[in-house]
Amino acid sequence: MHIDDSIKITIFDSVYEPAEDSYLLIEAIDLKDLKNCKKALDMGCGTGIIALHLAKYCPVVAADVNEMAVKNTMHNAKLNGIELEVRKSDLFSSINEKFDIITFNPPYLPTEGEDIAWDGGKGGIDVMNKFFEDAWKYLNRDGKIYFIASSLSNIEELIERHGRYEFKKLKEKAYFFEKLYAYVAKPVP
Repeated sequence: MHIDDSIKITIFDSVYEPAEDSYLLIEAIDLKDLKNCKKALDMGCGTGIIALHLAKYCPVVAADVNEMAVKNTMHNAKLNGIELEVRKSDLFSSINEKFDIITFNPPYLPTEGEDIAWDGGKGGIDVMNKFFEDAWKYLNRDGKIYFIASSLSNIEELIERHGRYEFKKLKEKAYFFEKLYAYVAKPVP
């Protein structure tokens, strides 16, 4: 999917500002998947930048554990005249339907006790492990998960631990202290 520069974003205090990882994830989403998408979920929506891009193709539920991020996404949807549903949810706690596409720009840094927007816990994969334990339950048949990982996180351990999925690296970008990766995952039939 292409970055839509016409989408306006306001950033509220304590909400993750869209950065290289957000835009890499948007660019990694295959337009062919969006043509058949009946409903998408943007997990950890932050400002709503990814949800707003998805909503140009299909109905979207945007979810975040941070109440301020929920309000920020609602504000940005209204600002852009884009309709989407926004929920406060700790991963899948407020999600009870299935989706064709799930996007997730998770906290992936190997830190503990930091800001929830980037604190991925031990190995940078604690939040992703919890996510992938249940994500398959919320995918329609042939559904896909697009997500971001970092060279600083233990992505090999994540992939090894979650054998019920087939993982494929789609894109990567190098920065001065890390590489960012955009992946797609789908449950193994």
